Amino acid sequence: MKRVVNGKSKILLQAHDELIFDVHNSELEKIQPMIKHEMENAFKLDVPLTVELGMGKDWLEAH
Repeated sequence: MKRVVNGKSKILLQAHDELIFDVHNSELEKIQPMIKHEMENAFKLDVPLTVELGMGKDWLEAH
């Protein structure tokens, strides 16, 4: 998988079971599948781990 290197996007915060990113519009299509893949495969489990992605101008809108 192609990584976004030296991009404008960055992780801002972890709140409980959520990660909050500031993603630049030009990187959105590349970074969404990367985040989902990395989170779902971060640790081998007996049951599948699924990740939901939300987008918005703020945390409330992303839910």
